[in-house]
Amino acid sequence: MKKCFFVLIVFFLLGAIITSKPKAYADSQQITVNADILNIRSGPGLSYPVLQKGKAGDRFTLLQTKNDWCEVQLSNEKKGWVASWLVSVNSQLKNTAGIVTVNDLNVRTSPELSGTIIQKLQKGEHVQIFETNNEWFKISLKGTTGWVSNKYIQLTHKSSVSSNGEMITISNNGTNLRSQPSIESSIVEIANSGETFSVIEKVNDWYKIKLHEGNTAYVASWVVSSTVKMNRTKSSKVISKGLKGKTIVIDPGHGGRDSGTIGITNTLEKNITLRTAQILADKLRNAGANVFLTRDDDRYVSLPSRVSVSKINHADAFISLHYDSIDDQSITGHTSYYYHSVQKILAQKINRGISNETNIYDRGTRFGNFHVIRENTQPAVLLELGYLSNPLQEIAINSQDYQESITTGIYNGLEEYFR
Repeated sequence: MKKCFFVLIVFFLLGAIITSKPKAYADSQQITVNADILNIRSGPGLSYPVLQKGKAGDRFTLLQTKNDWCEVQLSNEKKGWVASWLVSVNSQLKNTAGIVTVNDLNVRTSPELSGTIIQKLQKGEHVQIFETNNEWFKISLKGTTGWVSNKYIQLTHKSSVSSNGEMITISNNGTNLRSQPSIESSIVEIANSGETFSVIEKVNDWYKIKLHEGNTAYVASWVVSSTVKMNRTKSSKVISKGLKGKTIVIDPGHGGRDSGTIGITNTLEKNITLRTAQILADKLRNAGANVFLTRDDDRYVSLPSRVSVSKINHADAFISLHYDSIDDQSITGHTSYYYHSVQKILAQKINRGISNETNIYDRGTRFGNFHVIRENTQPAVLLELGYLSNPLQEIAINSQDYQESITTGIYNGLEEYFR
Protein backbone atom coordinates (compact mmCIF):
# COMPACT_ATOMS: atom_id res chain seq x y z
CA MET A 1 0.00 0.00 0.00
CA LYS A 2 2.83 2.39 0.94
CA LYS A 3 4.61 1.58 -2.32
CA CYS A 4 1.52 2.38 -4.40
CA PHE A 5 1.06 5.62 -2.47
CA PHE A 6 4.68 6.57 -3.14
CA VAL A 7 4.32 5.84 -6.88
CA LEU A 8 1.18 7.99 -7.04
CA ILE A 9 2.97 10.89 -5.33
CA VAL A 10 5.92 10.65 -7.76
CA PHE A 11 3.53 10.50 -10.73
CA PHE A 12 1.67 13.56 -9.47
CA LEU A 13 4.87 15.54 -8.98
CA LEU A 14 6.17 14.60 -12.43
CA GLY A 15 2.85 15.64 -13.95
CA ALA A 16 3.04 19.00 -12.17
CA ILE A 17 6.55 19.55 -13.51
CA ILE A 18 5.57 18.62 -17.05
CA THR A 19 2.50 20.87 -17.15
CA SER A 20 4.22 23.94 -15.67
CA LYS A 21 5.97 24.59 -19.02
CA PRO A 22 8.75 27.02 -17.99
CA LYS A 23 9.86 29.45 -20.69
CA ALA A 24 13.56 29.28 -21.62
CA TYR A 25 15.55 32.27 -22.85
CA ALA A 26 18.76 32.84 -24.76
CA ASP A 27 21.93 33.70 -22.82
CA SER A 28 21.77 37.32 -24.01
CA GLN A 29 18.55 37.95 -22.07
CA GLN A 30 19.33 39.93 -18.90
CA ILE A 31 17.38 41.11 -15.87
CA THR A 32 18.10 44.13 -13.67
CA VAL A 33 17.19 44.29 -9.99
CA ASN A 34 14.75 47.11 -9.18
CA ALA A 35 14.33 46.47 -5.43
CA ASP A 36 16.75 47.83 -2.82
CA ILE A 37 17.25 44.27 -1.48
CA LEU A 38 16.34 41.18 -3.52
CA ASN A 39 16.07 37.66 -2.11
CA ILE A 40 17.45 35.07 -4.50
CA ARG A 41 15.83 31.74 -3.65
CA SER A 42 16.48 28.08 -4.44
CA GLY A 43 13.09 27.67 -6.15
CA PRO A 44 10.22 29.62 -7.77
CA GLY A 45 8.27 30.63 -4.66
CA LEU A 46 8.41 32.51 -1.37
CA SER A 47 8.59 29.25 0.60
CA TYR A 48 12.02 28.35 -0.83
CA PRO A 49 15.15 29.23 1.21
CA VAL A 50 17.20 32.33 0.34
CA LEU A 51 20.53 31.49 -1.33
CA GLN A 52 21.87 35.03 -1.42
CA LYS A 53 20.74 38.62 -1.80
CA GLY A 54 20.96 41.12 -4.62
CA LYS A 55 20.75 44.89 -4.62
CA ALA A 56 19.26 47.55 -6.90
CA GLY A 57 21.09 47.70 -10.23
CA ASP A 58 22.54 44.17 -10.09
CA ARG A 59 22.26 42.25 -13.36
CA PHE A 60 21.86 38.53 -13.97
CA THR A 61 21.45 36.33 -17.02
CA LEU A 62 17.85 35.13 -17.38
CA LEU A 63 17.58 31.36 -17.91
CA GLN A 64 13.82 30.77 -17.82
CA THR A 65 10.56 32.02 -16.36
CA LYS A 66 7.93 30.03 -14.46
CA ASN A 67 4.69 31.68 -13.42
CA ASP A 68 5.83 34.95 -11.73
CA TRP A 69 9.43 33.85 -11.13
CA CYS A 70 12.67 34.10 -13.10
CA GLU A 71 15.55 31.63 -12.89
CA VAL A 72 18.91 33.41 -13.12
CA GLN A 73 22.55 32.45 -13.42
CA LEU A 74 24.58 33.40 -10.34
CA SER A 75 28.28 34.31 -10.38
CA ASN A 76 29.25 31.23 -8.34
CA GLU A 77 27.96 28.98 -11.18
CA LYS A 78 24.83 28.23 -9.17
CA LYS A 79 21.31 29.10 -10.21
CA GLY A 80 18.59 30.88 -8.27
CA TRP A 81 15.06 32.22 -8.56
CA VAL A 82 13.86 35.82 -8.19
CA ALA A 83 10.39 37.38 -8.18
CA SER A 84 9.61 38.85 -11.61
CA TRP A 85 7.82 41.84 -10.09
CA LEU A 86 11.08 43.01 -8.48
CA VAL A 87 13.20 42.97 -11.66
CA SER A 88 13.06 44.27 -15.22
CA VAL A 89 13.95 42.35 -18.37
CA ASN A 90 16.68 43.79 -20.59
CA SER A 91 16.60 42.33 -24.09
CA GLN A 92 19.64 42.33 -26.32
CA LEU A 93 18.47 43.58 -29.71
CA LYS A 94 21.29 42.68 -32.07
CA ASN A 95 21.09 44.08 -35.62
CA THR A 96 17.96 46.05 -34.71
CA ALA A 97 17.49 49.48 -36.24
CA GLY A 98 15.10 52.25 -35.34
CA ILE A 99 13.85 55.59 -36.62
CA VAL A 100 13.44 58.65 -34.38
CA THR A 101 9.83 59.90 -34.52
CA VAL A 102 10.20 63.33 -32.81
CA ASN A 103 12.55 66.30 -32.91
CA ASP A 104 15.02 67.04 -30.11
CA LEU A 105 14.93 63.57 -28.56
CA ASN A 106 17.25 63.48 -25.53
CA VAL A 107 20.01 60.87 -25.43
CA ARG A 108 20.98 60.22 -21.79
CA THR A 109 23.84 58.51 -19.98
CA SER A 110 21.48 56.13 -18.15
CA PRO A 111 17.93 54.72 -18.62
CA GLU A 112 16.22 57.32 -16.42
CA LEU A 113 15.10 60.93 -16.65
CA SER A 114 17.83 61.94 -14.21
CA GLY A 115 20.49 60.72 -16.64
CA THR A 116 22.70 63.44 -18.12
CA ILE A 117 21.72 64.57 -21.64
CA ILE A 118 24.65 63.96 -23.97
CA GLN A 119 23.02 64.50 -27.36
CA LYS A 120 19.77 65.37 -29.11
CA LEU A 121 18.32 63.45 -32.07
CA GLN A 122 16.02 64.73 -34.78
CA LYS A 123 12.98 63.16 -36.40
CA GLY A 124 13.87 60.72 -39.18
CA GLU A 125 17.37 59.87 -37.90
CA HIS A 126 18.30 56.17 -37.94
CA VAL A 127 19.82 54.56 -34.87
CA GLN A 128 21.14 51.12 -33.93
CA ILE A 129 19.49 49.53 -30.87
CA PHE A 130 21.20 46.83 -28.88
CA GLU A 131 19.53 46.75 -25.46
CA THR A 132 16.23 47.56 -23.73
CA ASN A 133 15.54 48.43 -20.11
CA ASN A 134 11.87 48.92 -19.25
CA GLU A 135 10.81 51.98 -21.32
CA TRP A 136 14.33 52.75 -22.60
CA PHE A 137 16.47 51.72 -25.58
CA LYS A 138 20.26 51.79 -25.52
CA ILE A 139 21.28 53.12 -28.92
CA SER A 140 24.37 53.81 -30.97
CA LEU A 141 24.61 56.75 -33.36
CA LYS A 142 27.67 58.44 -34.88
CA GLY A 143 30.01 56.71 -32.45
CA THR A 144 28.00 57.73 -29.38
CA THR A 145 26.03 55.36 -27.16
CA GLY A 146 23.26 56.36 -24.78
CA TRP A 147 19.70 55.80 -23.64
CA VAL A 148 16.49 57.16 -25.19
CA SER A 149 12.80 56.69 -24.41
CA ASN A 150 11.40 53.83 -26.50
CA LYS A 151 8.18 55.82 -27.02
CA TYR A 152 9.94 57.90 -29.66
CA ILE A 153 11.76 55.15 -31.57
CA GLN A 154 10.07 53.10 -34.28
CA LEU A 155 11.74 49.71 -34.66
CA THR A 156 12.57 48.65 -38.22
CA HIS A 157 14.90 45.60 -37.87
CA LYS A 158 16.59 46.97 -40.98
CA SER A 159 17.88 44.46 -43.47
CA SER A 160 18.97 45.81 -46.82
CA VAL A 161 19.20 43.82 -50.04
CA SER A 162 21.01 45.09 -53.12
CA SER A 163 18.77 45.27 -56.16
CA ASN A 164 21.20 44.24 -58.94
CA GLY A 165 19.41 46.24 -61.64
CA GLU A 166 15.87 45.66 -60.41
CA MET A 167 13.06 47.87 -61.71
CA ILE A 168 9.67 48.48 -60.13
CA THR A 169 6.42 49.70 -61.68
CA ILE A 170 3.83 51.71 -59.73
CA SER A 171 0.48 49.88 -59.55
CA ASN A 172 -1.90 52.66 -58.48
CA ASN A 173 -2.44 56.36 -59.15
CA GLY A 174 -1.54 58.66 -56.27
CA THR A 175 1.11 56.39 -54.74
CA ASN A 176 3.17 58.12 -52.05
CA LEU A 177 6.96 58.19 -52.41
CA ARG A 178 8.45 58.88 -48.98
CA SER A 179 11.68 60.20 -47.49
CA GLN A 180 12.18 57.12 -45.25
CA PRO A 181 10.94 53.49 -45.27
CA SER A 182 7.90 54.24 -43.11
CA ILE A 183 4.34 55.43 -43.73
CA GLU A 184 4.93 58.02 -41.01
CA SER A 185 7.73 59.74 -42.95
CA SER A 186 7.22 62.77 -45.18
CA ILE A 187 5.99 62.46 -48.78
CA VAL A 188 8.55 63.71 -51.31
CA GLU A 189 6.63 62.95 -54.50
CA ILE A 190 3.42 61.39 -55.84
CA ALA A 191 3.65 58.70 -58.53
CA ASN A 192 0.97 57.29 -60.81
CA SER A 193 0.16 53.90 -62.25
CA GLY A 194 2.64 52.71 -64.88
CA GLU A 195 5.61 54.84 -63.82
CA THR A 196 8.86 52.88 -63.47
CA PHE A 197 11.89 53.47 -61.26
CA SER A 198 15.32 51.90 -60.69
CA VAL A 199 15.77 50.18 -57.35
CA ILE A 200 18.83 51.06 -55.28
CA GLU A 201 18.15 48.61 -52.45
CA LYS A 202 15.37 46.90 -50.58
CA VAL A 203 14.83 47.71 -46.92
CA ASN A 204 12.38 45.25 -45.36
CA ASP A 205 9.09 45.79 -47.25
CA TRP A 206 10.20 49.04 -48.90
CA TYR A 207 12.14 49.85 -52.05
CA LYS A 208 14.68 52.67 -52.09
CA ILE A 209 14.34 54.04 -55.61
CA LYS A 210 16.06 56.59 -57.81
CA LEU A 211 13.75 59.38 -58.94
CA HIS A 212 13.86 60.75 -62.47
CA GLU A 213 15.66 63.95 -61.39
CA GLY A 214 18.31 61.93 -59.53
CA ASN A 215 17.03 62.17 -55.96
CA THR A 216 15.99 59.12 -53.95
CA ALA A 217 12.79 58.05 -52.18
CA TYR A 218 11.12 55.01 -50.66
CA VAL A 219 8.01 53.21 -51.90
CA ALA A 220 6.11 50.36 -50.23
CA SER A 221 6.55 46.98 -51.94
CA TRP A 222 2.83 46.15 -51.71
CA VAL A 223 1.88 48.94 -54.17
CA VAL A 224 4.37 48.09 -56.93
CA SER A 225 5.32 45.25 -59.23
CA SER A 226 8.91 44.16 -59.78
CA THR A 227 10.79 42.80 -62.78
CA VAL A 228 13.14 40.80 -60.52
CA LYS A 229 11.85 38.34 -57.96
CA MET A 230 13.43 38.96 -54.54
CA ASN A 231 14.69 35.90 -52.64
CA ARG A 232 12.48 36.05 -49.55
CA THR A 233 11.13 33.27 -47.37
CA LYS A 234 7.85 35.11 -46.97
CA SER A 235 6.41 37.29 -49.71
CA SER A 236 4.73 40.54 -48.71
CA LYS A 237 3.65 41.35 -52.25
CA VAL A 238 -0.12 41.65 -52.50
CA ILE A 239 -2.51 42.02 -55.39
CA SER A 240 -5.55 44.25 -55.55
CA LYS A 241 -8.01 41.98 -57.36
CA GLY A 242 -11.30 41.86 -55.50
CA LEU A 243 -10.69 44.78 -53.11
CA LYS A 244 -11.35 47.68 -55.45
CA GLY A 245 -14.62 49.40 -54.55
CA LYS A 246 -15.16 47.35 -51.38
CA THR A 247 -16.06 49.19 -48.17
CA ILE A 248 -13.86 48.18 -45.25
CA VAL A 249 -14.36 49.49 -41.71
CA ILE A 250 -11.29 49.17 -39.50
CA ASP A 251 -11.87 49.38 -35.76
CA PRO A 252 -8.73 50.17 -33.70
CA GLY A 253 -9.61 48.75 -30.29
CA HIS A 254 -9.86 50.98 -27.20
CA GLY A 255 -8.79 54.65 -27.16
CA GLY A 256 -8.94 57.74 -24.97
CA ARG A 257 -9.64 56.85 -21.33
CA ASP A 258 -9.72 53.16 -22.31
CA SER A 259 -6.07 52.19 -22.76
CA GLY A 260 -6.76 48.48 -23.23
CA THR A 261 -4.11 46.07 -22.01
CA ILE A 262 -0.68 47.35 -21.01
CA GLY A 263 2.50 45.54 -22.03
CA ILE A 264 5.46 44.53 -19.88
CA THR A 265 7.32 47.71 -20.91
CA ASN A 266 4.12 49.79 -20.78
CA THR A 267 3.05 49.53 -24.42
CA LEU A 268 -0.57 50.71 -24.52
CA GLU A 269 -2.89 48.55 -26.59
CA LYS A 270 -4.87 51.62 -27.73
CA ASN A 271 -1.75 53.11 -29.36
CA ILE A 272 -0.59 49.99 -31.16
CA THR A 273 -4.09 49.14 -32.50
CA LEU A 274 -4.31 52.63 -34.00
CA ARG A 275 -0.90 52.26 -35.62
CA THR A 276 -1.89 48.87 -37.08
CA ALA A 277 -5.16 50.32 -38.37
CA GLN A 278 -3.42 53.22 -40.12
CA ILE A 279 -0.94 50.94 -41.88
CA LEU A 280 -3.71 48.56 -42.95
CA ALA A 281 -5.89 51.45 -44.14
CA ASP A 282 -3.05 52.80 -46.28
CA LYS A 283 -2.63 49.43 -48.00
CA LEU A 284 -6.35 48.95 -48.62
CA ARG A 285 -6.83 52.47 -49.99
CA ASN A 286 -3.93 51.97 -52.39
CA ALA A 287 -5.80 48.90 -53.66
CA GLY A 288 -8.93 50.99 -54.35
CA ALA A 289 -10.99 50.07 -51.28
CA ASN A 290 -13.21 52.57 -49.47
CA VAL A 291 -11.83 52.60 -45.93
CA PHE A 292 -13.40 54.02 -42.75
CA LEU A 293 -11.80 54.01 -39.30
CA THR A 294 -13.96 54.03 -36.17
CA ARG A 295 -11.33 56.35 -34.70
CA ASP A 296 -8.27 57.98 -36.26
CA ASP A 297 -6.79 59.46 -33.08
CA ASP A 298 -6.57 58.79 -29.35
CA ARG A 299 -10.19 59.18 -28.29
CA TYR A 300 -12.82 57.05 -26.61
CA VAL A 301 -15.49 55.52 -28.87
CA SER A 302 -18.34 53.47 -27.40
CA LEU A 303 -18.93 49.92 -28.63
CA PRO A 304 -22.39 50.77 -30.12
CA SER A 305 -20.83 53.70 -32.00
CA ARG A 306 -18.21 51.42 -33.52
CA VAL A 307 -20.93 49.06 -34.76
CA SER A 308 -22.89 52.03 -36.13
CA VAL A 309 -19.97 52.97 -38.40
CA SER A 310 -20.21 49.49 -39.90
CA LYS A 311 -23.98 49.62 -40.36
CA ILE A 312 -24.22 53.18 -41.71
CA ASN A 313 -21.54 52.58 -44.33
CA HIS A 314 -22.88 49.10 -45.27
CA ALA A 315 -19.44 47.62 -44.69
CA ASP A 316 -18.40 44.68 -46.83
CA ALA A 317 -16.08 43.77 -43.94
CA PHE A 318 -15.61 45.09 -40.40
CA ILE A 319 -12.20 44.38 -38.82
CA SER A 320 -11.73 45.03 -35.09
CA LEU A 321 -8.04 45.11 -34.11
CA HIS A 322 -6.76 44.14 -30.66
CA TYR A 323 -3.68 42.84 -28.83
CA ASP A 324 -4.01 40.26 -26.07
CA SER A 325 -2.68 39.78 -22.54
CA ILE A 326 -2.56 36.89 -20.08
CA ASP A 327 -0.89 36.12 -16.73
CA ASP A 328 1.33 33.46 -18.33
CA GLN A 329 4.11 35.49 -20.01
CA SER A 330 5.18 32.54 -22.17
CA ILE A 331 1.97 32.63 -24.26
CA THR A 332 2.18 34.08 -27.78
CA GLY A 333 0.15 33.94 -30.99
CA HIS A 334 -2.74 35.44 -32.94
CA THR A 335 -6.44 34.52 -32.82
CA SER A 336 -9.40 35.39 -35.09
CA TYR A 337 -12.92 35.57 -33.59
CA TYR A 338 -16.41 35.45 -35.12
CA TYR A 339 -19.87 35.39 -33.48
CA HIS A 340 -22.42 34.69 -36.23
CA SER A 341 -21.89 31.68 -38.48
CA VAL A 342 -21.87 33.92 -41.59
CA GLN A 343 -18.80 35.67 -40.16
CA LYS A 344 -16.79 32.47 -39.84
CA ILE A 345 -15.50 32.33 -43.42
CA LEU A 346 -14.17 35.91 -43.17
CA ALA A 347 -12.41 35.06 -39.90
CA GLN A 348 -10.91 31.92 -41.43
CA LYS A 349 -9.62 33.72 -44.53
CA ILE A 350 -7.98 36.49 -42.51
CA ASN A 351 -6.55 34.05 -39.97
CA ARG A 352 -5.02 32.00 -42.79
CA GLY A 353 -3.68 35.16 -44.43
CA ILE A 354 -1.89 36.16 -41.23
CA SER A 355 -0.43 32.68 -40.69
CA ASN A 356 0.78 32.43 -44.29
CA GLU A 357 2.51 35.82 -44.08
CA THR A 358 4.06 35.63 -40.61
CA ASN A 359 5.80 33.22 -38.29
CA ILE A 360 3.44 34.05 -35.41
CA TYR A 361 1.91 31.06 -33.61
CA ASP A 362 -1.60 30.40 -34.97
CA ARG A 363 -4.14 30.02 -32.14
CA GLY A 364 -6.92 29.43 -34.65
CA THR A 365 -10.36 30.76 -35.57
CA ARG A 366 -12.77 30.75 -32.62
CA PHE A 367 -16.24 31.77 -31.52
CA GLY A 368 -16.14 34.98 -29.46
CA ASN A 369 -18.95 36.79 -27.64
CA PHE A 370 -17.75 40.36 -28.32
CA HIS A 371 -20.16 43.29 -28.76
CA VAL A 372 -18.64 44.66 -31.97
CA ILE A 373 -19.17 41.36 -33.80
CA ARG A 374 -22.23 40.10 -31.91
CA GLU A 375 -24.29 43.24 -32.65
CA ASN A 376 -22.92 43.70 -36.15
CA THR A 377 -25.17 42.87 -39.10
CA GLN A 378 -22.23 43.18 -41.55
CA PRO A 379 -19.47 40.58 -42.05
CA ALA A 380 -17.30 41.23 -39.00
CA VAL A 381 -14.31 39.76 -37.16
CA LEU A 382 -12.29 40.60 -34.06
CA LEU A 383 -8.56 39.94 -34.29
CA GLU A 384 -6.14 39.44 -31.40
CA LEU A 385 -2.79 40.06 -33.10
CA GLY A 386 -0.28 39.09 -30.41
CA TYR A 387 0.38 39.10 -26.67
CA LEU A 388 1.69 42.28 -25.05
CA SER A 389 2.11 40.22 -21.87
CA ASN A 390 4.99 38.30 -23.52
CA PRO A 391 8.19 40.42 -23.25
CA LEU A 392 9.70 39.31 -26.54
CA GLN A 393 6.46 39.48 -28.51
CA GLU A 394 5.82 42.97 -27.14
CA ILE A 395 9.14 44.12 -28.60
CA ALA A 396 8.26 42.51 -31.93
CA ILE A 397 4.76 44.02 -31.97
CA ASN A 398 6.27 47.51 -31.75
CA SER A 399 8.56 46.88 -34.72
CA GLN A 400 7.91 47.99 -38.28
CA ASP A 401 8.53 44.44 -39.54
CA TYR A 402 5.75 43.02 -37.37
CA GLN A 403 3.28 45.73 -38.30
CA GLU A 404 4.00 45.39 -42.01
CA SER A 405 3.71 41.59 -41.94
CA ILE A 406 0.55 41.45 -39.84
CA THR A 407 -1.25 44.04 -41.97
CA THR A 408 -0.15 42.34 -45.18
CA GLY A 409 -1.56 39.09 -43.80
CA ILE A 410 -4.92 40.77 -43.07
CA TYR A 411 -4.83 42.38 -46.51
CA ASN A 412 -4.23 39.04 -48.22
CA GLY A 413 -6.99 37.42 -46.19
CA LEU A 414 -9.45 40.10 -47.27
CA GLU A 415 -8.35 39.80 -50.87
CA GLU A 416 -8.91 36.04 -50.74
CA TYR A 417 -12.33 36.56 -49.10
CA PHE A 418 -13.50 38.89 -51.88
CA ARG A 419 -11.99 36.87 -54.73
